[in-house]
Amino acid sequence: MAKVTVVTPQKAAACDLPAGFSGQSRSTAYLAGPKDPLHLHCNELTPGGALHIGPRALDCLAFVWTGAVHTGGHRLAAGSSLVVEHGAALELVAADEGAKLLIFTTATAPQKPRGGGHVHLLPVERVPRIPVMIPGVSGGLHFDSACPTCELWLHENMFAPEFVTPETQSRSPHCHTEDEIIFVIRGGARLGNRMIGPGTALAVHALTMYSFDPGPEGLGFINFRPVRPGENRRADGRVSREADGWERHLGGKRPAYIDLPAS
Repeated sequence: MAKVTVVTPQKAAACDLPAGFSGQSRSTAYLAGPKDPLHLHCNELTPGGALHIGPRALDCLAFVWTGAVHTGGHRLAAGSSLVVEHGAALELVAADEGAKLLIFTTATAPQKPRGGGHVHLLPVERVPRIPVMIPGVSGGLHFDSACPTCELWLHENMFAPEFVTPETQSRSPHCHTEDEIIFVIRGGARLGNRMIGPGTALAVHALTMYSFDPGPEGLGFINFRPVRPGENRRADGRVSREADGWERHLGGKRPAYIDLPAS
């Protein structure tokens, strides 16, 4: 069923750590219900606090929203990301400033899962960036679904305030061929007459038409998909291949992951 769910920080509910997680972390559930195809939790670690992930039956993707964590001899500052594939395990320890981690997973395992068993780290300084995708919009690609052992996707977009013009405001709504979660990391977005700010999650079911505009301070968000994005379909009939567009902008450059030994 076509559906858009908006979860503000005030609506996110404190909860126990999800199955397969342990440690000194406070967990908040944004999307974790039986009708949510994709799940999102925010795990807050105090300075020096540890979070253990796995081994689990599902791949999970984590984004360092604030603060920093240490793992495998590496420091992952805000804006970094990582994947713990099914069958693998990882311990993260919060730096002196603590950390907030956004944890994305699917609700169920894919019918044909890839091999799993690995951990990929992507420090923020290794994220390939696109300074200008279109005027007023920049981007970064974290996970590109091209790994032979996992197929999760995460990209990041930044909209400058000047992106909003009479022409951009008149653009048609669009939909994607996959379920997705959009999470506002800075600035704000206008959904119709409603403004949403940092810490708000937008869950959009596949083939659901929607649109939004950046707020007066601009907009930064991350976008999670369980698989490689397919078509971007607009209400005016235009169709594009989203992942192909990212590859074209990056000129074949891929994220430079740090792979940890299997544990």
